[in-house]
Amino acid sequence: MDTSARPRLRPPLPALLLLLLLLPGTRAAVQVQVQVPALVETELGARVTIPCSYNVSGRAGPPLVEWFITERSGERRRVAFTEGGRSAVDTGTEYTGRLVLDPHHGLELEAASLADERVFSCQVTAGTAGSAEGTAQVRVYATPEPPEVRVNPWALSVTESSASEVATCISRNGHPLPTLTWSKDGDPLDTPPERNDELYAVLRSVREASGLRSASSTLYLRPRKRDRAARFRCHVTFPRPHGPPGRTASSPFTLVLHYYTENVNFTLESPHGGITKEGDDVVLRCHGDGYPSQAYTFNTVEGRDLGTSADGRLALPRVTRADTGTYRCRVLDFDSPPEVQLERELSLHVHYLDTPVLQPSKMATVPLGGDLELRCAATGSEAPQLAWKKGQDWLGPGPVHTLRTVSYSDAGPYTCEAAVPSVPGLQRNDTVHIVVEGPPKMEDPEPVFGREGDLVRLSCQAQGHPLPHITWSLHDVTPEDSGAEGHVNSTVWVQMTPELANDGVRCHAHNRYGEAETSFSLRILGKITFVPTVPTTHPTGGPLAGPGAAVVAVVVCVLVLLLVVGCFYGLQRRRHLPCRGGGEKRSLTPRAGGVTAPGGATELRPDGTEQSRGLLSPGGGPGPEC
Repeated sequence: MDTSARPRLRPPLPALLLLLLLLPGTRAAVQVQVQVPALVETELGARVTIPCSYNVSGRAGPPLVEWFITERSGERRRVAFTEGGRSAVDTGTEYTGRLVLDPHHGLELEAASLADERVFSCQVTAGTAGSAEGTAQVRVYATPEPPEVRVNPWALSVTESSASEVATCISRNGHPLPTLTWSKDGDPLDTPPERNDELYAVLRSVREASGLRSASSTLYLRPRKRDRAARFRCHVTFPRPHGPPGRTASSPFTLVLHYYTENVNFTLESPHGGITKEGDDVVLRCHGDGYPSQAYTFNTVEGRDLGTSADGRLALPRVTRADTGTYRCRVLDFDSPPEVQLERELSLHVHYLDTPVLQPSKMATVPLGGDLELRCAATGSEAPQLAWKKGQDWLGPGPVHTLRTVSYSDAGPYTCEAAVPSVPGLQRNDTVHIVVEGPPKMEDPEPVFGREGDLVRLSCQAQGHPLPHITWSLHDVTPEDSGAEGHVNSTVWVQMTPELANDGVRCHAHNRYGEAETSFSLRILGKITFVPTVPTTHPTGGPLAGPGAAVVAVVVCVLVLLLVVGCFYGLQRRRHLPCRGGGEKRSLTPRAGGVTAPGGATELRPDGTEQSRGLLSPGGGPGPEC
């Protein structure tokens, strides 16, 4: 049975007063105390519990616990109760089916909504002890969506005299209403709501159909040129339950500003920094700090027009000394005030170095044994350093190099190198070719060894200028001639014969300054069959004698000689050698009228006869006469 519909009988007031008089101390002994939190905070859609606890002192019957809501009109309405251990939710209210009572008499809402942001009252009635109640204010919070910023797409001019609309920031679906602020480069902007010519913000808010709140802030600013790189942000601050407020910010954005040119820079771009030499590719760059970028004109101080550029770039490929001079650029910005200097000048100095002048030049002829002085001179934008080299060998610094008592080895190319050390890569050179003239000069060849019948190679070399002509003393050979740089070489192949070894071979060289001749000594080696040799071969297939064969032949001859001496000595020891005069043995020692002294010497006897002690006789005694 619903107790909300049942009328409750209340005793008349006089009876109650009489009862209190008959029972002294009853009010002091029976009391009801109710505890409910004053504020309950929750997120939108979250489960929320409003606890209610009570304490009844003294004797009393089972209490009646009732929950009431307060309408916006101020009227109270019960939504749930507990009596005699039974809990129930009142029907016909907006909370029917949305809430339950927990075992401790607390009120639980399944999902908090914005309509739940009101006062809830918990009333406890304990019979004669009376009643008491506690109230709780429920607050519901909703986190807004990330801020959306709409930046003014048009360029803002810094010449405007009043503030211009910069951007609008919108924060949607929050509760309570979020707070919007602005910052520039991380520093907060103090934006008053009142309209002025420098800085302010217009705030607006709207309640959505869902009951949530959306807010917008439009920033107005009078831009300055220093704001061209500034980074602006919109910041949203919103309350949260049980903690500090939440914060979120938009992505940073910059402004598109239109400002006039105040400063102009004119610079030189060169491969070596500020140093330019002939042949370099150079760029002259003019830059003004206005926006949008304006056109640029270029000319020389003499008035020569060099054209117009949209990007401020003037290219000078492969500059020469004629490009040296003063250049001028101008920014065509008609918004700049008259006091702004829109022109700049730049001086370009092109370093140069001329090819060295040699004395003598190109080619010079000097007689063998003569002297020659080489001179070098060079001019340029700075005094160059000079040095001489022959081929890849450096001869020394200075403009003069002297050749004394020249030989054929002194012939060849001589180069003068000119360089400017202060300008990287600036260098020039020139070369003179020295020719040494004189009669042929030849070197004596080494002896040529070979066996009889071998083909041997004879090579004859000569120096001189004009290039010598070489002839041979042989008539049945075809020379192979080659020559370069004052050297000539002639080669022939001949067969070793006793006649050729006896006569020798002559090589003759001559030019208009003289002649020279050299001879080849040919030596035939004996035939030795027991010494293996590996002869080199002529292209026709015949063996070719060489120094190795000669060494082997000499060694073999020495061995044979030692063998013969050994045999002779052995036969003498055994007296097998025949003696002169009918079997009479002869002494090997000379007979000169003397006597051979100990040790093989000859000594003279008193009777005038000779007595000899042969060196080959056994025991050193007298040997047989042979």
